[in-house]
Amino acid sequence: MATTSAQPADGPASIAAQHARLLERAAALQGELEVFAAHLSEAYRGYFQNVPPLVCSGMASTVRAEMDVLERAAKDADDDSLAAHRIHSTNLPFLEAVWDTAKRARDIVKMRHAVSSKKPRKHLLAPGTRIVRLEGDSRASRDCNIIIDLVADSGHSWYKVSSMTNKRLLYDMAKEAVYCGDSSSEDEDDHDSTAGGALLHENGPAGKPENGIMLDGIPLGEIDIPLVKLAKNLADAAQGYRIRSRSPEVYLVLPRMVRGEHPQIDKILAICHSAGVRVLCSGDLTAPDPLSPALLSQMAPSPRDRLAHVFNVDTSVLVGLASDFSHTNVVPDPWFRKSHSDHAKLEQEEKLLSLIFPTLGDRQLVCTKEAAASFRTIVDTIARPSERARAELLLWGDATMSRQQRLAELQKLSLYPVPQDLQLPIRVEGDEESCHGRLSPAAMAAMTDIPNPGRAVFAAGWANGHTTVTCNSVAVKQLERDLENLPALEDPWPSIQDRGRRNSQRRHDTLYSG
Repeated sequence: MATTSAQPADGPASIAAQHARLLERAAALQGELEVFAAHLSEAYRGYFQNVPPLVCSGMASTVRAEMDVLERAAKDADDDSLAAHRIHSTNLPFLEAVWDTAKRARDIVKMRHAVSSKKPRKHLLAPGTRIVRLEGDSRASRDCNIIIDLVADSGHSWYKVSSMTNKRLLYDMAKEAVYCGDSSSEDEDDHDSTAGGALLHENGPAGKPENGIMLDGIPLGEIDIPLVKLAKNLADAAQGYRIRSRSPEVYLVLPRMVRGEHPQIDKILAICHSAGVRVLCSGDLTAPDPLSPALLSQMAPSPRDRLAHVFNVDTSVLVGLASDFSHTNVVPDPWFRKSHSDHAKLEQEEKLLSLIFPTLGDRQLVCTKEAAASFRTIVDTIARPSERARAELLLWGDATMSRQQRLAELQKLSLYPVPQDLQLPIRVEGDEESCHGRLSPAAMAAMTDIPNPGRAVFAAGWANGHTTVTCNSVAVKQLERDLENLPALEDPWPSIQDRGRRNSQRRHDTLYSG
């Protein structure tokens, strides 16, 4: 009877099979990232089209680079030692762990985001959702030295994934001769010999504690154990950033580490926790659910889900809805001021209505008395007849006209489709005075520097729980800065959708005449 010899476990056939499995896993990971990016594109359609690449471009490029390495390794299969090295050194398990963390998260803002662990002169705005989700929603430091693998929970949670293992941590402890616990026989019996008999003391006889944390009498900041240094740097970095007036919470994810195997390791993990991070080991992690529409919506909800059922529009939006610049193709005239010429150029590049109409959708529309009065003054002073007619259809006009009649008349005055679900007329209700007592003194004080009618608009929208829609990006950023500078805010943050153009220095929209 013929016999066959067994193929060595590390032989060419085995190495080729391992390469094939790794490539399959990498392709599956890349495929799920592409599904996630497609979901982001759909979820943010009509809002910020650059959000998908901003959220996951770093992760996607890292996975693509890893696939390139594995594909090159497959071509080098004839060189057994080189091929085996690439198998053992692949970064794929780490990337899979990052993606698993993302699938367990909610409201992802960014993947693979660089931050600085150095203490800044003033707090930086952390990436995340504040008043409105912006493109490039972070202020980068010049010396970013830490990669946050996942920014989630609207920016309030940072996740850092590490491939650290129990064995590697014991090796690092032995290398630094860090002592763990007391020298009782019980601890020594449980200790792994690879740690060189080292023990850890939470308090030592010498040295000044850093936040009360000592390792064998050495302050935390002087310990050279990589995992401890990482925890400290993460905690320090988070304290330099603010999102909605507080620093993010940091999670250190250790999917290859196990609690309870070594008392020394558990104490190191406790030190990491004391440094200011929440430590999640393998036993703390649940298996992520398979990718599905429901899970994608949890990972990255649509901005529409944050919006109120009633939209509070400000004067800039009213002007944009009435302006000839928005509804017609305005050709620059010699008498145009620079603001008119700039606006005409902007409309040629991107129609304001393409931003406003999708935002408004079928929501109920209101405006404050101050916004309506300001709009009336502008219309009576500089508007053309066509702009006056649109203004009447938007806010005033014949009270007996139905919504469909107003939409039909507005369509006659526009070269562009008017959505048939646009809710007209816009109802005038509320003013700044009615907001006092419904917002905290701190909230009212944060709007002090915003001139009316903007102050009244923001206050009314905030107090009534409505989403304020504005083209006044300058005022939005000013309010955001004032709110971020508050030590704490008892009120829920305002819901504001900023429809200003990012490439324009002029944030207000103008009527044709002037």
